[in-house]
Amino acid sequence: MGLDDWAAGDRADLAAVAEEARRWADSASDSPLYRAFALAIADDPALLAVLGRIPGVPPMNLLLGAVKLHLTAADALAAWYPHLTQEPRRPGPEACEALRAYVLDRADALVAEASARRTQTNEVGRAAVLLPWVVAFARDEPVHAVDLGASAGLNLCLDRFAYRYPTAGPDGVRETRLGSSSVELVCEWRGEGPPVSAIPMLASRTGIDLSPVDATDPDAAAWLEALVWPEHTDRLARLRAAIEIRRGVDVTMVAGDAARTLAQVDARLAPGPMVIWHTIALYQAPARVNAAIDAAVEAIARHRPVLRVGMEPVSGLPHSQVRVGSSFDRGRTAATAHAHGRWVAPAYP
Repeated sequence: MGLDDWAAGDRADLAAVAEEARRWADSASDSPLYRAFALAIADDPALLAVLGRIPGVPPMNLLLGAVKLHLTAADALAAWYPHLTQEPRRPGPEACEALRAYVLDRADALVAEASARRTQTNEVGRAAVLLPWVVAFARDEPVHAVDLGASAGLNLCLDRFAYRYPTAGPDGVRETRLGSSSVELVCEWRGEGPPVSAIPMLASRTGIDLSPVDATDPDAAAWLEALVWPEHTDRLARLRAAIEIRRGVDVTMVAGDAARTLAQVDARLAPGPMVIWHTIALYQAPARVNAAIDAAVEAIARHRPVLRVGMEPVSGLPHSQVRVGSSFDRGRTAATAHAHGRWVAPAYP
C-alpha cells in the first residue's frame, strides 16, 4: 500500500483529503468512535481543512492522536473516551459535534502537535504474528533480531512475553500456551496444527528508526499511549506493561534510514543468523527507500543466514500481509493477519 492510499498528495485538495479520510475509516472498523469521527470529518470542509494541514502519514492517526494526547476529563469530548470516564457514551452525532468543537477551537495547536509527531504505534500484539516464523528460522540457535521502524523497540522483547494461540477445530477450541509474563498476547491461529512450540533465543536486539522513541521518557510514552484507539483498553494496559519490560532489556536503538544503517548494524554484530522484521512501518517509506532496504538485506544474506519477515498493509487487500523473503514486495505471502495481532491465518501452498 503506497503513501497515496493514506495521505492525499495535494493537501489543499479537500476532495482528495475527504477520500483519504473515508479510506482510513474503512481501516478503523475496530474502533466505532474513530470510524464515526473519520466519516464525519470527510463530510466537513472545516475539519478537512485542518486535516489537510497535517503532512505526516497517516494524517488521521496523527490528528486523533494529538486530540487524545491533550484531552482531559474536563473536556466535553471526554465523555466518549474510556480512559477518561467510567461509562463512555456510544458514538453518534453528538460525539462528532463534540470532536468538531474541540478540534476547531484548538486547530493551530493540534496541527502543530500532529506535524511534530510520527505515527509510531508500537503494538506488541504483532509479536504474536512474527513469532512462528522467527522460531521456525531460529530453531535452537540464538539469532540477532533487527526491527525496522522499531519505535520504542518493544517488539524486540518478544522473548519476554507470554503467548496464547487459540485454534478452532472440529473438536472445539484448543490452545497453545507459551511463556509467563506480565504481557500476555492472545492471537487466534486460523490454521492447522500448533503454530509454535518454543520461544526463540535472541543473541542481540537492534531497533532502527528515523526517530527512535525513548521508552523511559514520559512524554514519548504518553504519545505511544495516545496512538492507541480509545476503546482498546486491553491494548493500552498491555502497552504500559510492555514499556516496563522494555526498560529492563538491553536494546540498541539506532537512529537513521534503515537502507543506510543496516550495513553498519550488520558489521558490528557477531557472526550468526539474523532475523530482520518490520510491522506496519515500511508502508510509510517511498518506493526508492524500500528498494534500497531490499538491496541492503540481500547484501547481508550473502555472508550470514537471514530471515526477513514483514507485516504490512497492501493496496487492495483488507488485512495486513505477512511475507518472507529479502524483499517484502516480491516476498512469499506466508499469512494474513489482523493489524493489531488479534489473529493470524497462515497461507498454505
